[in-house]
Amino acid sequence: MLVLLATLALGIFFRVTHIDRKVYWHDEVFTSIRASGYVEEEIVAQAFSGLPIAPSDLLQYQKLTPDRSWRETWHALTTHPEHPPLYYLLSRLWMEGFGSNPTATRSLSVLFSLLAFPALYWLCQELFGSAEVGWMAIALFAVSPFHVLYAQEARQSSLWTLVILLSTALLLRALRRQTWADWGLYALTVALSLYTFLLSVLLLLCHGLIVLLARPFVGRSLQRFLLALGMGAIAFVPWLRVIIQNQSEMQSKTLWMKASPPKSLLIKFWGLHLSSDFVDLGLPLDHFYTFAVPPLILILLGVSLWVLCRHQPFQTWFPVVLLVGVPAIALMLPDLVLGGQRSITTRYFAPTLIGVQLAVAYLIMDWMRHSSHGKRYLGRGLLALLLTVGVISCSLSWQAKAWWSKGVSSANIEVAEFLNQLPQPTVVSSLGDTTLGNVISLSYLLKEKARLQLVVEPNIPNLAGGGDRFLFHPSEPLIQRLQDTYSLKPEPIAQFKGELLRLVDF
Repeated sequence: MLVLLATLALGIFFRVTHIDRKVYWHDEVFTSIRASGYVEEEIVAQAFSGLPIAPSDLLQYQKLTPDRSWRETWHALTTHPEHPPLYYLLSRLWMEGFGSNPTATRSLSVLFSLLAFPALYWLCQELFGSAEVGWMAIALFAVSPFHVLYAQEARQSSLWTLVILLSTALLLRALRRQTWADWGLYALTVALSLYTFLLSVLLLLCHGLIVLLARPFVGRSLQRFLLALGMGAIAFVPWLRVIIQNQSEMQSKTLWMKASPPKSLLIKFWGLHLSSDFVDLGLPLDHFYTFAVPPLILILLGVSLWVLCRHQPFQTWFPVVLLVGVPAIALMLPDLVLGGQRSITTRYFAPTLIGVQLAVAYLIMDWMRHSSHGKRYLGRGLLALLLTVGVISCSLSWQAKAWWSKGVSSANIEVAEFLNQLPQPTVVSSLGDTTLGNVISLSYLLKEKARLQLVVEPNIPNLAGGGDRFLFHPSEPLIQRLQDTYSLKPEPIAQFKGELLRLVDF
């Protein structure tokens, strides 16, 4: 028990510290933009004029101001119907109380991740009726690299994790007790899940199968489930209307999912999704780690599910199996058969990763309580191994200023450190899919002496003043126009892989 409590303390420590040292990346920037009541078109019209601006001129769009009310926040959210509004409205409320800086904004996600601990324990009680399995699951969850990473990100991932745990626990409680109060609370979590993340439909599909396959089957369970589901769906109608009214926006914002990477690349990502539940060393995609570790975790999952199914009754093991399998299959199969890259994003697999940890927690406790000395030693060894690699993984990402989860903004801290050494650098960029969020992310790190010149193509900025000039994530047309107009050529900078180019005279 002391080991588990120490692990929990470490997990809390990893979540609540260093949240101010991580790069505030593209997606988090848009959390602040929308919660503050701004829309991209407005910012582009003001900031992408080609005129020199200071970093603080961009950061004004990250803060609450008296002229931006809740009405503006709601309007900003409706321009991105693919993201339901619950987390962003809570962020607005949180920012009003605690400020708009990245540390304050991220602390809301930290809070949700901390609340997930008792929710996970409750779910284990409903599933296994075992405090020991509950504590084991909490220990694994505490130092899970996946959950620690997203606990420190100003996005809805940690809220979704909390809602998944609460909703599943309430469903099992409602099936066991059959009270209207329990079904009413479950209906509330249905609405909360839909207002948190649209992929909650996969979680609700799991829940529907749990009810349909429950033994012994009780007709009133299905009736009450459908009623609760209907009540949650009715509560979601206002946002469903927003989605329908802004269907073109929805399609354009999710267009990236239709790109079809090689199947071999998809399979690599699937393996890394799974392994990130327990170990994440931040190694390159083509490293030997990618081919060695995920298969070992898959074997561990297979053994865990086999032991669970063998030793527990159907009503205990089949919710876990469904939680592991249904969301994963629903994401992977369309990409495999029809093309696309829906399954390339790790956070979409949150229900599956929760199910994996439940299965492994049960396996460890089953072995540690086994009559065989060999099994008990094996259980202790597996626990020690998983906690050790989890702590190492969390320590690495805890110390790092950026991790793979920061996407297009991963190099921004290094870029800013390079630019801040210069007397007055000028950063040039043109509007693209990720430019706005990325230049604001960079602005958090730049000193005020820096200047940014942002344009909407085919426009180009006036660079007649000379000085240290750089292209930040440039497009080929912008490079060509600057060459033709000013006789400037881009010069690669060794430590940056195309993120930053120096403009020099021919």
